[in-house]
Amino acid sequence: MSKLTKIVATLGPATETAEVMEDLIKAGMNIARFNTKHGTPEWHLERIHRVKDVAKKMGKSVGVLLDLQGPEIRINVKDGGSFELKAGETAKFVSTEPGDKEMSIPANVIEALQVGDTVSTDDGACEYKVIKKDKTSVTVESPTNITVKHRKTMNTPGISIDMPSLIPNDLVQLDNMTDDDIDFVGLSFVRDTKDIAILRDELKKRGLHTDVVAKIENQSAIDNLDEIIAASDAVMVARGDLAVEVPFERLAYYQKMIIEKCRNAGKPVITATQMLKSMTFEPRPTRAEVSDVANAIYDGTDAVMLSEETTIGKYPVQCVETQAKIAAYNEPFTENYLWDWADDGDVSAITHAAFSLLDSSKEQVDLVVCLTASGRTARQLSRFRPDVQIKAVTCDKTVYNKLALVYGVDPILTSDKSFDYSSEKSIIDNLKDNKVVKSGQKVLIIAGMGEKTAARKTDSLLLVDVK
Repeated sequence: MSKLTKIVATLGPATETAEVMEDLIKAGMNIARFNTKHGTPEWHLERIHRVKDVAKKMGKSVGVLLDLQGPEIRINVKDGGSFELKAGETAKFVSTEPGDKEMSIPANVIEALQVGDTVSTDDGACEYKVIKKDKTSVTVESPTNITVKHRKTMNTPGISIDMPSLIPNDLVQLDNMTDDDIDFVGLSFVRDTKDIAILRDELKKRGLHTDVVAKIENQSAIDNLDEIIAASDAVMVARGDLAVEVPFERLAYYQKMIIEKCRNAGKPVITATQMLKSMTFEPRPTRAEVSDVANAIYDGTDAVMLSEETTIGKYPVQCVETQAKIAAYNEPFTENYLWDWADDGDVSAITHAAFSLLDSSKEQVDLVVCLTASGRTARQLSRFRPDVQIKAVTCDKTVYNKLALVYGVDPILTSDKSFDYSSEKSIIDNLKDNKVVKSGQKVLIIAGMGEKTAARKTDSLLLVDVK
């Protein structure tokens, strides 16, 4: 069964060989994600080259997402160990070396915490209430029995802490990359458009033209969502930290809201975290996980993501196969409808016309072919979620890889010299020669026809029976 939803798989120790990478691509991986919280820049770069080489040999479009660590807060426990707290017992957050039942954190976090605040560590598994504060520490009480572990992340929901949007490790990771290496950069803990502007400035300094994926994982991002979507190239519903930073009962609503806003804006959106977590160690998903993946597809997400399932899991290829099966079965039952007119000039006009034609056509259209220089036309048409695949033909290698994230789009890389746009017949002949279409198909072609120029406009719709 073929799918239209894209799959982002995080590569790690369980998936670092060329053989497993090939199996992941065959199973349905479209984007290889590299999580810079783990591994050295050299480790990531070597495996980025490896997956790119594998994809090229297979003739497949596989994009690379470099996910930056961002300004995480991690606790340090004495001797790198752990300790137990029973319900009602107290511990301390300190800005100095930790002692018994103490957790060391940055001084500016201590400064921001106030009596009555609630914070958590270990993805929300450990919760604390601040009951006392002095200059270098805060005393907290645990409402439940917990185990406090070294180097676990700390979340401070609703508490504003002055932290940089990028940390030194992020910049080191970017120093190693070129446009040939990465297609997307994930920006963690986005708060507003200033954070995106800072990253774009750092990319510009390094001559990188990669797309920016804004990860929505705190209340500030929710509050500034419209501006963040407008300023980014793609968005991730990063449910791991988001579910800790905001009341968990709001998570499903926020997921639907973010996806809807991204579709309306024509920006690709990824739904992430714990989608098949049980398959890290088990060969089959839980019923809840199957429903979770399916509901993300019903929400209209462009992509679903795997994290620890494919980095350290026992069944990484099966995880991708599982998501692909769930996607392929449920996609035909999702809604497709005409979105608001996008502020994209002739591209919005032609894609609205194309979808209206597809929606009203009495005859089955087998395929949409979009000849695109920038990828905009394919992205704008994709947001309507047409029932047929969109083959996006481009001569730009960067566009080719970036379209791997867009729902329903099968990117095809070709030489611009091989295409003659002067007439309908020449376009169809070129598509047949490049094995994009074949005789007997009814195909909707979106193209800019006429004399070739550097800025050819997408201005023609051709519904043809290929002879």
